[in-house]
Order: sequence, then C-alpha cells, then structure tokens
Amino acid sequence: MKKIILIITCLLLTGCYNYKETNNLAIASSLAINFKDDNFEVIIEIGENNKDGKYSSYILKGKGTSIESAIKNASTALNKDLYFINLDILLISSDAANLKLNNILDFIARDNNFSFDYNIAICDKSEEVIQTIINQEKIFGNYIKSVYDNTNNNLINIKISNLLDLYLNNYQDIILPIFDIQNEAIIMNRAAIFNKLDIVNYIEGEEIAIYNILNNNFMNYYLNFNFNDRKAVLKGNNYLSKIIYQNNTIKIFTRLEGDLIETENFNINNKEHLKIINNEFKKRINNLITKLYSNNSDILGFRNIIYKQNKHLDSSLNKINYQIYTKIIINDYSLILDNIGD
Repeated sequence: MKKIILIITCLLLTGCYNYKETNNLAIASSLAINFKDDNFEVIIEIGENNKDGKYSSYILKGKGTSIESAIKNASTALNKDLYFINLDILLISSDAANLKLNNILDFIARDNNFSFDYNIAICDKSEEVIQTIINQEKIFGNYIKSVYDNTNNNLINIKISNLLDLYLNNYQDIILPIFDIQNEAIIMNRAAIFNKLDIVNYIEGEEIAIYNILNNNFMNYYLNFNFNDRKAVLKGNNYLSKIIYQNNTIKIFTRLEGDLIETENFNINNKEHLKIINNEFKKRINNLITKLYSNNSDILGFRNIIYKQNKHLDSSLNKINYQIYTKIIINDYSLILDNIGD
C-alpha cells in the first residue's frame, strides 16, 4: 500500500513540476536550418496560446558558425528556455542537405532536447513557407503534422528516425520530400534522391506514387494511362509489393487493385486493353529504377536486401540485375475482372 501511495504521490508531484516548467518554456513547433556564406541560419517557430485561448506562433531567427551558436543567437531575446522536444517539422535547405547533413544529424542525435518523432523535408524558402501558414493564424508545425496525419494523398513521409536509420545504413540511400510555395499554397509533390550524402536528382508525381507503392506506403494513387486514342485513370485502392533477392537477381513483385474512374475509347472487358495498362505500369516501375540506376541512388534498398543475405556486395548499383513482375486487378463496381499480368 505504501508503494502505491508513493508512486501516486510521485506522479502528482511530477505533473505539477512539469506544468510549472511548461510556463517557463518556449516550445518550438518547427525549425529550419539553412547554410549560407559558411554560416548556419536558423528559423525557429514558437507556438503559444494567445489571450483568446487560440493557438498562434512567432518566428525567431539567428546566424552562427555552428547550429548551436545560431540557435543561441536566435533565442537571445527570450526570457524562456528553448524547447524542441515537441518539434513537428525540420526543414533544411538544399545547400544544408548537400554540404552539412552530417553536422545536422550529429547535432540532433546528441542533443537530448530533441525527440525522434518529427518530419523532415527540404525547403529553400523556409521563412516564406512558415510565414504563409502563420498569416492564416495557424502554427506551421502543427499544420504540417496534421497534413501528414490526416491525408491519404501521395506524399513522401519521412520521420527523423527513418532518416537516421538510413544515414547509419551503408547500403541504402536517402530520399527527402521537398516543400515549395506557389500562390501562397504549399506544394509537396517533389522529392530529392541522394547518393550517399549528395542530392543527385529528383522524383515527382507518379514517380513518387511508384516509389510509395513499392514500399507499401498505403495512400491513394491516381495513375494516368494514355496510349494512341485511348485514355484511362486508375485509382489504386489496394496493393502489395515484395522485393526479394533470388538467383543473383532482385525480383520485384507488385499486385495493384483499383478502379478505372475515367476512360476514353477504352473497354474494360477487353483483356488486350487491360494488358496495355499492366504493361505500362511495369514500364513505369522500370523507368523509375532506370533513373535510380543512372544516379547510383539506391532509395529502394536493393543493396541492403542483398547484403542481409550475402554479407558481401559490390558498391555499384547498376551491376545488380533485376526483374519486375506486375499484376493488376481492375474492379468494375461489384464485378472483379480477371487478373492481368505476369
């Protein structure tokens, strides 16, 4: 009984202590790190409750020769302790990603003021992007978290924990989403692909959809197929992908089920027409892999799969043979048509 009372007392005291401490904290919702002219530049969004009980935020900015000094310079005017444990989003510029990703990840990994459950993205207009949402009387970090938590649209969703895992893995490369702004709207339809710690190219639109499908990231995908005078839009709603290494070959198996929501001169009862969709789907998977091979960017983890099995691997991605097997199932309301594919 005494033990139970002691535990309850500790919890109550801890709760009071944390509540009091919160009043003395400036809680960061988003952090942007840029690198320019041999200096780090940081933009920190601080979220708070205003007098009306509504959430609002403001921006702090600072520069320094290190991330630590830039953050310290940004928070000089604060009469509260800066707190990153509830961070929702980290934005890094392209230059910071290319030149200082090592420093950024090292800083985050060893600073116990950061958690490992926030998103990370590349953004070269971070202040403009953050301020656009603040102008809508929203907290940018909360807004982005809500987008990732509540949307089922085609996005690259990378948490800092995922990035650190890839960073420590010598056999798989990094991919990061890119945030941009157009007409005061945030655009999130591109991603940077890396070779080691260097950005080597970009993917967008349906390439991102193919990447997500191959990684079983469950979202809504709209694939447009145009051939000669025929058109079709496939909305994928169920899929399963598996990548294995067998007989010195990477084998990619993808099963995609969906609805044809728009068609033009297209007969869903014609197997030859449906085979065109399957062949085109396989072609797009191959096009993405060819793009990755040409940039030696292994964001799909082929080398990691082989290394886990063989513990020995040549570092060149384009020396790995691969085969693609696809199967598409088209739903026609209550009718499921024949499987089309390998």
